Amino acid sequence: MVYEMRVDHLFLRLDGRVFEVLSDQSDYQHRVHVDVVGFAIKGPDRHGRYKVRIGMLDGDELRLGPTRTQFELEEAQLERFTALVELAKAARDAGPDPW
Repeated sequence: MVYEMRVDHLFLRLDGRVFEVLSDQSDYQHRVHVDVVGFAIKGPDRHGRYKVRIGMLDGDELRLGPTRTQFELEEAQLERFTALVELAKAARDAGPDPW
């Protein structure tokens, strides 16, 4: 199953056990397996926006550098993003399909 949402010029997408960030303005893409993807949300700021980071985990922390994607969300977008994060965590917790 594929779950997707758009934030400005970014497409956030959970495709099975891979979380992807794609851009409609460039060939930028960021793909992270659900076993190592991490999410950080700060806010709201004084304008009611939330700062979001998506990246690979190094222990319990997001790695620094180019392995992160950052953007801002408004309150209305936060609920949908939170649901997408919960789906990614559920995919991680379910483990891979045995074959």
